[in-house]
Amino acid sequence: MTACGNQSTTPTIKYINVDSACTAFGPIITHGTDPDVMDARTVKAINAHNDKWDSLCENRGEI
Repeated sequence: MTACGNQSTTPTIKYINVDSACTAFGPIITHGTDPDVMDARTVKAINAHNDKWDSLCENRGEI
């Protein structure tokens, strides 16, 4: 098998690793009486999500 390029004519591709999780997923914001009318499991899940986001992303300033 032959190819039309070689190491001197084919450019090297440099990959950049971008962690976009902190911009793709932010804290969940509730308003007014939302927590009062939500199921307790939902409130716990939101709090767990927000706590995890705080621990991983809070100091990145990406939101």
